[in-house]
Amino acid sequence: MFRIQNLGTGQEQEFPNRAALLLGLEGEENRCLQLNQTATFQVFHLDKNQEVLESMELTIPSSGGEDVKMLLGDFGLKKEESKAFWKRGRQKPKQEGQSKDRSHPVKKAIGKEKESKPSNLSKSQIASHPSTLFGRGLKALVLLIALLLSCVSLWVSLSTKEEKQKSTAKTEQVTIDQKADVFCRYFIGNYFANSSAREDFVSKSLDLDQMTVEKATTLSVLLEKQTTKQTTSTLTYVISCRYDDETTENKRLILTVKQNKEAKYGYLVTKLPQLTAYP
Repeated sequence: MFRIQNLGTGQEQEFPNRAALLLGLEGEENRCLQLNQTATFQVFHLDKNQEVLESMELTIPSSGGEDVKMLLGDFGLKKEESKAFWKRGRQKPKQEGQSKDRSHPVKKAIGKEKESKPSNLSKSQIASHPSTLFGRGLKALVLLIALLLSCVSLWVSLSTKEEKQKSTAKTEQVTIDQKADVFCRYFIGNYFANSSAREDFVSKSLDLDQMTVEKATTLSVLLEKQTTKQTTSTLTYVISCRYDDETTENKRLILTVKQNKEAKYGYLVTKLPQLTAYP
């Protein structure tokens, strides 16, 4: 039997065998990973009389990245073997007593043989005894619980890894999209001013003459929609423009940009802008 005690909360748990102990500690490790914290446990190996055979202190998750099985090592194995050997040594006096019994008269030995025969004949009855069936059922239940805990631990571990990967991917995507948005806002000002600086924003495969628009001043620029696929982003803006005659109009502008390490601002407009009235 094994027992663990959380040194932080004082909570104790007991496990019937070493396999169940491993599953329990793995479950605690997964819980700590989800909560982004560590926990220190005192682990006890107990005999049938609840006496401590050995103990160790265990902190999970390990700072060195070792799993629970590596941290336990041979804990709970060597002591059981030594205990079994000790028990065999203690049984010798009983064998001596049995040899003394065999030295009694023949009648007594015959009587013992007669008494032993009924027990041999009742093996089927012993196997079907309620206490025996209950013991087997209890073992099956413990194995089933251990299997379920193993499945739950595996599922939690996989779910945690997937969530970390998704959150990392989302963070990277948001960072890239923000850079593309900043680039487009700089380009929009030069676009409506028909500035020669547009050359720094536009791919050489595009003709700047096809980008000439009626000169205007942008009053507001709102990002309406944004999609990103690998290194290419498509951004849709709603822009309020004021022209030289003091009239104002709302326009929708769609820009397609792509990352380019050699570009001055890290991006280039790769398609002709699509300018339409809004709404």
